[in-house]
Amino acid sequence: MARRGVWVAAACAAVMVMLGLPLHEAGAAPAPAATSTDGQSRPAVMGTLPTDSGLSVSIDSLSPRIITSESEVVISGTIRNDSPTTLASVALEVFVANETPISVSALTTQLSDDEPDATHAASTTLTDVARGTTTPFEIRIPTSSLPLSDSDEWGPRVTTVAASSGSFSGKDRTILVWDSGAQVAASRVSTVVPWTSANAANNQAERSAILTLAGTSGVTLAVDPLLIPRGPQPTAVPSPTPSPTADEAQSGAQSDPGKQSGAASPSPTPSPTPTPAPTATDPARRSQDLQSEAFVASFMSTASEVIALPDGDADLGALALSGNSGFWNLASDSIASFPSTLRASGWVAPTPGGATPSPSPSGQPSASATPSPTATPSPTATPSPAATAVGQSATQTATPDSGPTILRNVAWPADTTFGTSFLAGFASADQITIAPTSALTPAEDVPFTSYARVNVNPATGETTTDGTGAHTLAQQGDIASILSWNASGGDQLDAEQALTAITAIIARERPSSSRTLFAAADRTTTINERLTHRLAALYSPRWVNATSFSDIAASESTDLERTTVGPGALPDDTWTAIDSMASSLTNLTPLANATDDPNAVFDSVTPAILPALSVTSTPSEQLDAATAMTSQVTTMLSSVTVEPSSAVNLINKSAKFPVLIRNNLDWPVRVDVTLIPDDPRLRATPALSQELAARGATTVEVPVGAIGSGDIEVTYKVTTSDGYVLDDSRTVTVRMRAGWEDAITAVIASLFGLLFLAGITRSLRSRSARKKQASDANEASASQTDASQTDATDEAPRPDEASDTPHDTTDHETDTTKETP
Repeated sequence: MARRGVWVAAACAAVMVMLGLPLHEAGAAPAPAATSTDGQSRPAVMGTLPTDSGLSVSIDSLSPRIITSESEVVISGTIRNDSPTTLASVALEVFVANETPISVSALTTQLSDDEPDATHAASTTLTDVARGTTTPFEIRIPTSSLPLSDSDEWGPRVTTVAASSGSFSGKDRTILVWDSGAQVAASRVSTVVPWTSANAANNQAERSAILTLAGTSGVTLAVDPLLIPRGPQPTAVPSPTPSPTADEAQSGAQSDPGKQSGAASPSPTPSPTPTPAPTATDPARRSQDLQSEAFVASFMSTASEVIALPDGDADLGALALSGNSGFWNLASDSIASFPSTLRASGWVAPTPGGATPSPSPSGQPSASATPSPTATPSPTATPSPAATAVGQSATQTATPDSGPTILRNVAWPADTTFGTSFLAGFASADQITIAPTSALTPAEDVPFTSYARVNVNPATGETTTDGTGAHTLAQQGDIASILSWNASGGDQLDAEQALTAITAIIARERPSSSRTLFAAADRTTTINERLTHRLAALYSPRWVNATSFSDIAASESTDLERTTVGPGALPDDTWTAIDSMASSLTNLTPLANATDDPNAVFDSVTPAILPALSVTSTPSEQLDAATAMTSQVTTMLSSVTVEPSSAVNLINKSAKFPVLIRNNLDWPVRVDVTLIPDDPRLRATPALSQELAARGATTVEVPVGAIGSGDIEVTYKVTTSDGYVLDDSRTVTVRMRAGWEDAITAVIASLFGLLFLAGITRSLRSRSARKKQASDANEASASQTDASQTDATDEAPRPDEASDTPHDTTDHETDTTKETP
């Protein structure tokens, strides 16, 4: 078995220690030590537990695990005294089965037998075992004392340690494995370990185990894309900007280049260098980023193959049976976008010029309700290493564009939805389906294990032997159940030895014929160090050949008839969950289209769809998750509302009615607003395509016209451009007094007219009076002037007497002046 994963995990931990980082995620508590009761229950293949009576025996260690040429076997363990008294002496005896089980079921029988056919191999005594205490023991057994004489009888031997003291007794069983060196063809074994939200612990211990598993030959991780830590860097290169040619630049001012025949095509300018995201300054955040980047870098450089699951490990079988092509497309897109490199995970900025390799859609489920049989057969190839780049941690990353082969052509439906209905749409030559452990078992009891790959006729569900039909992988259920068992202590030893024993039994069935074995751990399997030990035990024997998933999927198919595959079933609650979420998206479409970025609206809710249909969720849990998603959509649809208003007075025949609308969405929305009166005396013209600001209130004016007077109820109606009603729950009382404004205006105008006429009349009268006064004054002045002139004419002196005239003031004064002494 390859130990590359162990080395990488140790190297990753060493790097973190040198950087001064804790081995646990920031804010994540270390995983508590699990017990044998955690995770899956004790597998049936392990037999029944013996009944204790005051003494509890636990075999915790065997050395060696596989006996070859060693001279002794050491069995270690503990005894707990559960009796009500201290026991002065406790006798321990070891029994080893005389025969090697010829089948897995025979092994189970021996593990359950209270009185097996066995040889007494050794014994010892413990003294003064106090009540309630646990006392360790160690028994050394010479191999010469073991019933291992016939080399053809190599394989597992059930071993029992029995304790007794008076009326108190107890026992425990384990499995010794003997390798006599007999010639045997190694079985090709491949396993799949899921890493999904159902079994993720999100701590450093789990990540260390993930790295170990990624580097273990024969182990393929099936990963939920949502669990791959994503960096802050953009994962796509900015699109090239087309630039006009010189001729186009010159002629653009004179004519429209688009109308010119034979115009040169725009040539793209080199893509701009992407702007790296800033490094986090918060110490806790930066520490977490450094750990995440180190993990992703180690994972991408360690794993050889990774099965890309849909987001949230959604049940592809349920999606296919529902016929919902939209949801199937979501699952296909999530598989296609599974990151295959450190750069694609966002920890290294994209390179200029579009050199960043994008995930290939080949081999992925097709974007339809059922997969297309014409999909490209090859999985995503491993990208070639690129130049050294700087990661988020500001350290040099030598291979930001290299990574594992991402298998996007693998389906792993739930037990209930697996069937011919799903296989009918997933039957192309490159696609492979992992069958449940309960499916595709041999139709008849046979004394050997057949090949793992089974071709199924989707029309009948029967096994085909001519190479046609949908490709599936049948599981070795016993191995799968033990891998899923989160055993600890003595149970962990039993689990590891049982895995070795089962592969030995299968190899002994047909020693000269290589078998193919496949097993997938349950999706709830705890990923920890004990799981890595179980897998190490599985692949350690010489009769096991670790085989990749791709090789096991392409291996020879069985010629043994298997049980007929049924059509599969979609539980009612699952169907309701899918239908309700689809209806919610349909209802959301008008609102999304009313924004400038419909994709952003859908992206705010669609990430919840696939996780809601997780394989590990029960139908009722899927329905609950779907209800949460539909509630989110309902909240969005009710986010555009009309603010309440008091009664409105309308005293004119036409006006613009103000409507205050609040938009609680994160995007501006264009709506149509109108009023629905309960009386035809009020008419409203819809205000079309009104933009409502995001996270705010906007006043929209609706043109209205009134005929007559009265009080009426008016309903506000806010819709999208295609008529979808966003809010019509608000009403307002409108007091119409149509004509009042005209009457008041006429009265006021008349008053102003009268005032104006009065002012004019007064002005005219004043002017007439002034004119009359002026005329009278002129007439009086004229009359006086005429009279004076007449008198002057009669009494006028001669010229030589002018100076004596009394009216001649000048002369008078002159005279007066002259007569002054």
